Amino acid sequence: MAENIYIFALRLTKAHSALVLQRDGVLLDSREWPEQRDMGQRLFEAIAELLEKNGLQAEQVSEFVIESDIPEGYTSMRIAQTVKKVYEFAVQEKRFE
Repeated sequence: MAENIYIFALRLTKAHSALVLQRDGVLLDSREWPEQRDMGQRLFEAIAELLEKNGLQAEQVSEFVIESDIPEGYTSMRIAQTVKKVYEFAVQEKRFE
């Protein structure tokens, strides 16, 4: 039996953000929030909630993608990219334990 592939997809617009959890390309769950200058907090909370609700460990999510229609220079975009890098780094380290 093939292993399930879990992916986080973060979708950013000027008005709101949504973190989607997919399994094998199918939407499993999501969290959405309005843009209010609290991207870091909201994104970390959404990650934790989706992992807990779906009974997953962080290292089971193999990819984290960002889809955006906002410029890379926007603070929310820079924070999202930083959270993605930190998440991927932490997961990579966990896999090697």
